[in-house]
Order: sequence, then C-alpha cells, then structure tokens
Amino acid sequence: MSEITNADEARGALEQAREEFRELVLGLSEDEWNRDSNNAGWTNGQLCWHIAFGAGAGGQTISRLRRNKSMNPPGPIMAVFNLASLWMVRIRSRGATPESVLAFFDEGHGKSVKLTDTVGDDEWGNSGVVLGQPMTVGSAFEFMGEHMREHAAEMRRD
Repeated sequence: MSEITNADEARGALEQAREEFRELVLGLSEDEWNRDSNNAGWTNGQLCWHIAFGAGAGGQTISRLRRNKSMNPPGPIMAVFNLASLWMVRIRSRGATPESVLAFFDEGHGKSVKLTDTVGDDEWGNSGVVLGQPMTVGSAFEFMGEHMREHAAEMRRD
C-alpha cells in the first residue's frame, strides 16, 4: 500500500481493516475461536480481542507522531510491556464472544476515523519510531490493518 497522505485515504484504509477483521472473526467456528493460536499464550479468540484492543489504541501514537516524537521504549521495558500485554489480554478477554469483540473493535475504529479529520495537511508525513518501527502519521493509520493481518496469519483454523 502506498503512503497515506490525507484523511480520505486514512478512512479508506481503516474501513478496509474493519471489513477484513469482520470477515476474520465471523469466519471462525466456535471450535476455532477457542483453539490455541500460533501466538504463544493466546487462543484465537484472545488474539481477536488483542486486535480489537489495538484498534482503539492508536490515538496516543498518532498524537506523538504528529509532533515528530517517537514511542520506542528500551528492550527491558518492552519485555515488561509484552508480559503485561499477555496477561491483560488473557484477563480482559474472559467471556469475550465474536459479537463482543466486533463491537469492541468498532468502538476503536470509530475513534480512529474521527481522528483522521483532526490531522493537518502538513502532518501526514511527520514521523518517529514506534515500538522499533519507523512510522509516519499516515502509516500509523495503516497499522490497524497490518496488525490485524499479522495476527490473522497466526490463527489456527480447520
């Protein structure tokens, strides 16, 4: 995908991610939802919850990128962050269903769509390093789909 340079392109990328996520979640059977994923420590359903959580977590990242600020903690902090994330997902996803995860995703997606209208024309190329990856404001809006596709590849299916 080419670099996002305006709100219309960002909304298009977000909508594509939403459609792909809905297809992924609704395509899982009950058995597949509860099956261990290839992502150590999480079931497919927990992985879907993690993706949905990420859909609403981009606001802080984009805020920093708009000011050309990075969000790149050192390795030891990232190790703690990853362990905390593992357990947060395990705990907060208890009782999650495909329907509740889709609603959770849509909530975050809606926040991201609204955020597109606040980005100035001169901010789309502002950049920093986010969790080890160089990223611009524009590419941050692509991240929702990239994150979903990365984890979709880790799901075990029939």
